[in-house]
Amino acid sequence: MSNYTPTLWVDADSCPVQKEIVQVSENYGWQPQFIATINHFSSDLEGQEWTFLDHGSQTVDLYILNRVKPKDIVVTQDLSLAVLLTSKRVYVLTPRGKLVTEDDAVQIMDSKHLRQQTMKQKKKWKGPSAFTNDDRHRFSRQLEKLMSEDEGIS
Repeated sequence: MSNYTPTLWVDADSCPVQKEIVQVSENYGWQPQFIATINHFSSDLEGQEWTFLDHGSQTVDLYILNRVKPKDIVVTQDLSLAVLLTSKRVYVLTPRGKLVTEDDAVQIMDSKHLRQQTMKQKKKWKGPSAFTNDDRHRFSRQLEKLMSEDEGIS
């Protein structure tokens, strides 16, 4: 049996559920690893594990991608990163509480391609709906479910 304890990685640039991540993690004894670019630095992060990186379009994504291991959990809004992570047997959770799986990869990439084509034609693309308290609750429930399933794995 492996001695590896899964890690919770957070793509923390513009992550709307940081408070929920801290609350749920404390219940299960996890120490989330918040990864963000330096322009998201705050002095109000005492007691949390933060890594700040130089600003760059994919800096946080590459940092996480190069460090995850199977059974880790990653919270990200970046669905392209999510697709790459699922192939590494990582649990990927969006801030809206959706668990992204390898089965979602084709649909995610097709949607991204369609969005890029639409934008090239200078047409408007409707963005996501407003983030709600229901999204926060759904996220917390799903994160608790993932953590409780992995509780005791070592």
